[in-house]
Amino acid sequence: MTPGIRKALAARDCGCAFPGCGRPVTWTDAHHCTPWSEGGATSLSNGVLLCRMHHTLIHQTGWEVFIGHDGHPWFLEPVDPARPDRPRVPIRSHARRTMTVHPAAA
Repeated sequence: MTPGIRKALAARDCGCAFPGCGRPVTWTDAHHCTPWSEGGATSLSNGVLLCRMHHTLIHQTGWEVFIGHDGHPWFLEPVDPARPDRPRVPIRSHARRTMTVHPAAA
């Protein structure tokens, strides 16, 4: 990520964006939602800040992260092998600038 994109990610994500984490920006890596090797752009709309633990979790366990219609990261838990037909509900990123608990709020 370029220094400018990294600063924009820091302003948007305020640290590790993984739900419930909150580690500071200085402890994070920039992650491509769509991997660069698969044609994913190096951009704010394809990047998210994750601490090392959650970055590894995303790569190794089936968690998914994407940038939603609101411009913020959203997360999907891995598919449950015991219930593969169960719908996966998107989970909001950790640091959101909102005064509401509504899950779709920005």
